[in-house]
Amino acid sequence: MEALAHLAIEQDLRVAWFTLETLTTTIGRAKVDSTMARTVTRICRCDLIVVDDIGMLPAGQDAAEAFYRIIDAAYERRSVAVTSNIHPSGFDTIMPRRSPPPPWTGCCITPTSSSPRATATGSPRPWPARG
Repeated sequence: MEALAHLAIEQDLRVAWFTLETLTTTIGRAKVDSTMARTVTRICRCDLIVVDDIGMLPAGQDAAEAFYRIIDAAYERRSVAVTSNIHPSGFDTIMPRRSPPPPWTGCCITPTSSSPRATATGSPRPWPARG
């Protein structure tokens, strides 16, 4: 997955990289300070959104909500890559069932045609730009 993100950056695409834990923290802060829409919009401005290592740790309701918000906002608009050691059909074993199901049906990478822009932004762990 890192190679895919680096390749996207080399093509002048913007990449946001999160673990489920850092995504939950980012969305949780936005919820507290009433900047949810702005934060989700900022993340979804990136050409590629990576959510890494889902299933490495148990996820609670907040993690499920953060994941759903990003997937729902990016669906059919941005490329989203999700990595996990669990098949997508098994995500209900790590996230509470109260959450709405993600708006995708087992596909882990959703390609889109985006125009190239700047380097990696919008991520708590931005990839260094190569120059």
